[in-house]
Amino acid sequence: MNSLNKTKLKKYAVYVLILLTAHLLQNLLPVFPMLFGVRPILLISAAVCISMYEGEIVGAAMGLFAGALWDTVTVSADGYNALYLMVACAFCGVFLRVFLRNNILTFLWMNSITTVFYSITYVLFFITTRGIDGGIWLLLRYYLPMAVYSVLLTPFWYLIIRSVNRKFKISYIEY
Repeated sequence: MNSLNKTKLKKYAVYVLILLTAHLLQNLLPVFPMLFGVRPILLISAAVCISMYEGEIVGAAMGLFAGALWDTVTVSADGYNALYLMVACAFCGVFLRVFLRNNILTFLWMNSITTVFYSITYVLFFITTRGIDGGIWLLLRYYLPMAVYSVLLTPFWYLIIRSVNRKFKISYIEY
């Protein structure tokens, strides 16, 4: 195994550890306080940021892993989180590679769109289609504040993943 492959392996192992930490902080350890009765969604931000640095293939794989972690503690998603994060991270990786530059503002709006779209589609697919009354109220009272709270933590993830990317000097363009 040459040094480039070892560096890639170490970098991906750090990304997996970051996603595991985000999973623990989001679902198992109540580290972040509840604001307006909600906790942040950390896995979306971490996975989207990784896809911005690593491109569509690695981003989709990390998104799939993050979503699968999230699905292990979700009652009714049935693989939705894994599918959503895989597609969203692949899209973000392609969109960034083709159209935009990688900076904090780009990450902020890509993460905002991804998180709000997740909230809307989750309410549509898992609340409204099951005939549960008050889907719009749940979206406005619970899911959108959760998305806003998650977006407020965006710089935290960007700084962590950017430092990992700078420590390991390879990127998806050099493959």
